[in-house]
Amino acid sequence: MKNTLYAFLLMTSVIIASCSDDDQAENTLFTGREVTYNLLQGSDFPVYGTVTFKERKDLSLQAVVKLEGTEGDAVHPAHMHYGDISNPDAEMALPLNDLSAKTGESLTLITKLMDETPFGYDDMMTFGGSVKVHLAATGDGKSVVLAGGNIGEDTKASSISGRVKIAVCKSE
Repeated sequence: MKNTLYAFLLMTSVIIASCSDDDQAENTLFTGREVTYNLLQGSDFPVYGTVTFKERKDLSLQAVVKLEGTEGDAVHPAHMHYGDISNPDAEMALPLNDLSAKTGESLTLITKLMDETPFGYDDMMTFGGSVKVHLAATGDGKSVVLAGGNIGEDTKASSISGRVKIAVCKSE
């Protein structure tokens, strides 16, 4: 009986210690400043989710895209654009790491945009842009936006109807 009690106490201690280690790792990497934006369904596929930008202590940004409704072994390209999500001519600001359909997640560390402009948390908050996740990088799937949404300043823009138009990306 005592051995069972000791084993239980030991397992409980290990679980508690591992949870606090995760919290400590989180506290050592991040400043506590973060913002989350919704990514809305952009096609007939029932895919939606969020993108979260978290400021790291080295002042870089960690962008985490999380989608519901993805499956299989596919990878889905994701990227940030300048301008509102309804603008079909919006230039790409930054490619994000591909999203795994199996996990529905993508993680990207950001320090600057494609044009070499430094990009941190304060820049994110004043950025007028959007995030889009596509079905594929090439072929017909390139023009299919699975999910997308405005970020930064452009979250304040909305249509009178409350609906958001998601434009297909400009061909490069």
